[in-house]
Amino acid sequence: MKDLRTPTRGDFHAYADLAKKQGSHLSTLVQWSSNECAKADGLDGLLLPLRPLIPEVSAFFHGKFAQCERGMVLVGEKIHRTSAVYTETDQNVALRLRNIYPQASSHFPDIGAIPGLHRVGNFNDEEVELKAPDSAEDDTSRNIEHQLWALGWNSDLRGADSIFKFCTGKSLVELLLTPLSGKYGRLLYLHDVYDALGDAAYTVTGTLRKGSWELGTEWTGQAATAFDSYLFNWTMGMGGVGDAAKEAAKLYKVGYETIVVLVHLALREINKLINNEIKELVKQAEEMAAGDAMIEGIGLGPEDPLADAVAGFFTADKMYKIYKIVKYIITGIAIIEGIYGKISDAVEAINKGVRQIVEFSKAPEMPEIPSVSSLLDEVEQHGFAFEKSDGWNATVGAARIGLLPAA
Repeated sequence: MKDLRTPTRGDFHAYADLAKKQGSHLSTLVQWSSNECAKADGLDGLLLPLRPLIPEVSAFFHGKFAQCERGMVLVGEKIHRTSAVYTETDQNVALRLRNIYPQASSHFPDIGAIPGLHRVGNFNDEEVELKAPDSAEDDTSRNIEHQLWALGWNSDLRGADSIFKFCTGKSLVELLLTPLSGKYGRLLYLHDVYDALGDAAYTVTGTLRKGSWELGTEWTGQAATAFDSYLFNWTMGMGGVGDAAKEAAKLYKVGYETIVVLVHLALREINKLINNEIKELVKQAEEMAAGDAMIEGIGLGPEDPLADAVAGFFTADKMYKIYKIVKYIITGIAIIEGIYGKISDAVEAINKGVRQIVEFSKAPEMPEIPSVSSLLDEVEQHGFAFEKSDGWNATVGAARIGLLPAA
């Protein structure tokens, strides 16, 4: 014991207090995951397949952050026990210390014994700020919603709907507008809340890492190495949860940007269809109705054979024109449905991508533990919250969730 270097009792307690504060921050992240990340209202129309995904992903992050919150309680308890053991002088001290922490990972060095470290840690807490977006509507989604509202009240579309349904058995409104009924701003909202969740996780991770660094550099010996290894796993695993949140955020944003471009393209095609073929369909139907009334008027009444013959010829000619226009409309609808297919593909890409993050993170292959030298380099070059640096790869980093200790 005489060759060992240990932190002061005050530093042990300061670190335990820091871990407790991180647990409090993590409790906020747990609530955020359950509330803001679970909002799925507005996911209608072509966005409907995403509805089951939202609560599943929310529950996943709730579970991971709850695990981290429980972990901070364990860390605090272990630190208090460690401090108490170091005040004892009997020969069982080493054994008791070994029982507090899991065995250090193979080849994990004693950080306190590594010379030349320049980064200085401390036990100061960092504020975690989470502010929900004002709403799930941005200017783009509001513009789309306004256009859809205007189209729903378009007199030509409403007038042509019954004629088209008579000819085909299908509703123009349902074919053209119903698929677009979702609130696309919900995707951007989900990006914002998951992006904020990832940032908050990085802050908590960096704060805990900063305190662990300070304690670890004051401490040498087998117990110190076990502590370094244990907290290395917590901070790396917690950072991995933040990486997963960042990846989910990115998928929602990429999906949103792709989908709104396609929605605007579909709206242009719908307006073109209304201003040409649908308007002409309504015109032909109105002329047919007016012509039938006029022909009946010049005859001797409804039973006049001459009036019936002329009306029949006139109606047949108009019906031929109407069916021809309907055929053109069907061709236009096929183009629009092709765009809807691309929107569905983009929705499926979100669904598949986010599910892959969750499924992989639930039971990933244990990632190769980053070398301590690489960790030291990240800390020395980019600070304790190095996940916030521009060069950090969250796609790769999400695999670190597999390092989270049980709690």
